Amino acid sequence: MTRRNEETTSMTNNTFKTIGFIGLGAMGSQMVKHLKGIADILVYDTDATRAAEAAKASGGRVVDSVSGMNSADAVILMLPTSAIVDQVLHGADGAKGLLDYLPAGSMVIDMSSSAPTNSVANAEIAAKKGVHFIDAPVSGGVKGAEAASLAIMVGGAQADFDRALPVLQKMGAKVFLVGKVGSGHAVKALNNLLAATAFAATSEVFAVGAKFGLDPATMLKVIDASSGQSFQTTHVWQKAVIDRTFQFGFALALMEKDVRVAMSLFDAMGSDAQLSRTTAAIWAKALASAAPGSDMTVVAKQAEAALGL
Repeated sequence: MTRRNEETTSMTNNTFKTIGFIGLGAMGSQMVKHLKGIADILVYDTDATRAAEAAKASGGRVVDSVSGMNSADAVILMLPTSAIVDQVLHGADGAKGLLDYLPAGSMVIDMSSSAPTNSVANAEIAAKKGVHFIDAPVSGGVKGAEAASLAIMVGGAQADFDRALPVLQKMGAKVFLVGKVGSGHAVKALNNLLAATAFAATSEVFAVGAKFGLDPATMLKVIDASSGQSFQTTHVWQKAVIDRTFQFGFALALMEKDVRVAMSLFDAMGSDAQLSRTTAAIWAKALASAAPGSDMTVVAKQAEAALGL
């Protein structure tokens, strides 16, 4: 059987009869739509309106709490922080968590923006309860979630990856097994650190060009045809910066958090990494001075303001 045939077959052989989805924000609300028809879908979010809308879009039904996921064969988490993931999995203030309700043999697929060390710890706890655990963070933003074109980075055992692959392929165009549990979140954080570095540098370059008197739109055309071209210039700059929307669809707070997560790996590996530490300082300063809820592209506006533009 060819690789192409293997991929096609995996798309149709979903082993999960009931799939739960927890976390229906900007990303999760789009991702869950693509699961319609492949299994019975259960959705939960602290925002009841979001949950109702997601249930309608996915053909699923709303459950009132994580306890309602007790019949799920797999539960996808799409939550903003490791702290919230931990609260959902283990409970808080004496309440039970998701892992207390899931049946043995089920699987947790953590697609959240989590720390690698948390994923490792949660996988160990899940295993003691007979629950499989993989981390599967994504890249591609809201547009990628809408189009099911996300890149998905999976950390976990090969057998668990194979089992989850048909579901993940419904939400992403490229799904990679990158290593043991925690590896997905490690790659995600490092990727976002690289993206954050490129964005900060691009912001400074365009601000200086504008200060000199260059037309930003012309600069963009030249750079996209030259060696300075990047994801930031080809996918972000026109709409978010040149068109002055400053809305790419990825929160400044989330980017800054991912940068911090990546830097924790640098610390653990004993890397001085001066450029990356400068990037981390730029994003920390940007978050501290920006309005709550700002999009990550506000960093470009701040670079302009620093030059009096």
